[in-house]
Amino acid sequence: MSLGWILSYMRWGAVGAGLLFIAGSDFAQNHSDSCEAQMPRSLVNTLERTFPGFRVPLEYDNAPEDIAYNKSHGGTGCLGVGTADFTGEGKKDYVIGMTAVNGGGGLAVIALPKKGGWQLRSIQSWREHQRASGYVAVVPPGKYDKTKSGAAQSGRDARESLTCSNPGIQIGTIEATGTVYCFVQGKLLHMLVSD
Repeated sequence: MSLGWILSYMRWGAVGAGLLFIAGSDFAQNHSDSCEAQMPRSLVNTLERTFPGFRVPLEYDNAPEDIAYNKSHGGTGCLGVGTADFTGEGKKDYVIGMTAVNGGGGLAVIALPKKGGWQLRSIQSWREHQRASGYVAVVPPGKYDKTKSGAAQSGRDARESLTCSNPGIQIGTIEATGTVYCFVQGKLLHMLVSD
C-alpha cells in the first residue's frame, strides 16, 4: 500500500467524518425543543429560581396527538409557551405553562419584561397528572362572553363578559373549559370560556 494512497484515504475519511458531523449538527438544530426555542435564557433562569418545584415546559410535556394537532394548525408544537404584547406596552410578554418536577401537575405564569429583569405572576395551576393535557395560548383582542356551561365565576377579578384591547391569554385543559385572562386598565381580569 503506497503512502499516497493512505494519505488520500485519510483525507477522504476526514471529509466524510466532517460531513457526518455537519449533518448531525443540522439534525440536532432542526429537532431542538420548540418550547425551549421560544424563551430567552434570562427568563428560564428567573422562572427556575422563583418556582423551584417546577421546570420550564418542553414540547413532549403534552400528548403526541395534541402536539401533532397543534402543528397541523400552524403551531410550533409547543403548548406550554405563548408570546404577545398582553399589556399594550409594546413589549414581548410571555405566558408559560410550567411543569411540576414531581407528580405531573403544572403552573401557569405570566412573565412581563421589566427594567433589569422579569415581573412574574402565577395565575393558574393544573392538578396532579393534568399538565399533559394542559395548555397556554394567546387569544386575539376582542369580546369574550361567559361559557354556556353555567360554571360559576370566582374571584373579584372574574367577569361574565370581557373585552380585551390587546391580545389575551387562554389557559385550560384540552377538551374542557378554559379561562381567558386579559389586562384591562392595568388589571388582570378573567372569565371562563369553552375550549
